[in-house]
Amino acid sequence: MFLSKVASIFAWAFLSFWTAIPGGIALGLTPLVVGVTAWFSYSVGVVVVVLLGEPIRAWVMRRFGNSLMGNPNSPIQRAWDRFGLLGLSILAPLTTGAQIGAAVGLTLGVPRHRLLIGMILGAAVWAALITAAVALGLMGAQAIR
Repeated sequence: MFLSKVASIFAWAFLSFWTAIPGGIALGLTPLVVGVTAWFSYSVGVVVVVLLGEPIRAWVMRRFGNSLMGNPNSPIQRAWDRFGLLGLSILAPLTTGAQIGAAVGLTLGVPRHRLLIGMILGAAVWAALITAAVALGLMGAQAIR
C-alpha cells in the first residue's frame, strides 16, 4: 500500500509538481516522504528532457544554424536577459513544470550541467516550501478543532 501511494505521488509530481504535495499528504504519507518523492520525480523529468533534448537541439542548430535565432528585442529574449536561469529555475516548478521548463532552458542555450543543477535546486527549494506550508497548515487546522 505504501509503495502504491509513493508511486502515485511520483507520477502525479511528474505532471504537476505543486499539486502532488498536498495530494500526497492527503493520502496519509508523511510530509518528508511526499516532499522527497515530488522533488525526485521533478528531477527525473528534468534529466530526461535535458538528456534527450540536448542532442536534438545540437542537430537542429547544425541543420539550420543561426537562422533560428530570434529577435534580440523580443519579449522572451528580454525576459531571459533580465532573469536568466535563476528566474527559470524558480518559476518552472510552479508554472510550466519540469519538461517544458527544461525544454525552454535548452532552447535558450543554457549549458546542460547548469540547467540540471539550476532546475533541480529550484525544485528542491519549492518542494521544501510547499511541503512545510501544507504540513504546517494541517497542523494549524487540527489545533483549531
